Amino acid sequence: MQFKVPQNVQIEDKILPFMTLRQLIICGVGGGFTYLIYLTLETQPFAIWAPPVIFLGILTAAIAFLKIHGIPFIQFLLLLLERYLNPTKRVWTKSAGDVFPKISTIKKPAEHKSVPKKKKNYSAEEIAKMTQMLDHNPKT
Repeated sequence: MQFKVPQNVQIEDKILPFMTLRQLIICGVGGGFTYLIYLTLETQPFAIWAPPVIFLGILTAAIAFLKIHGIPFIQFLLLLLERYLNPTKRVWTKSAGDVFPKISTIKKPAEHKSVPKKKKNYSAEEIAKMTQMLDHNPKT
């Protein structure tokens, strides 16, 4: 039995011929705020209510439709903010080597020093016995 596998799942579905659902919601919310500002300031002269209404309308359209280098405008703004908040200067300092010490290189404190054991000298007979025990093969 064969199933159709969806292709191009990264592309959003169009609700209107030129708008996705996400863009429609952004335009609706931004347009609502723009209209609310207009209603609160409509009794004022044009020079008072026009700048905030035009600014919010342009910002809404930019968030909904504008892409810079293939990146959505809101993500571009967040990346720009991150760029200016995080330091970009990198400083190199010469160090002695490994950043993380190996466990084998960590020295024990002086009070925990153990007394080295003396090596036992084995005679030729003892070595021959040990060799015989190790070389013993039960299958032969």
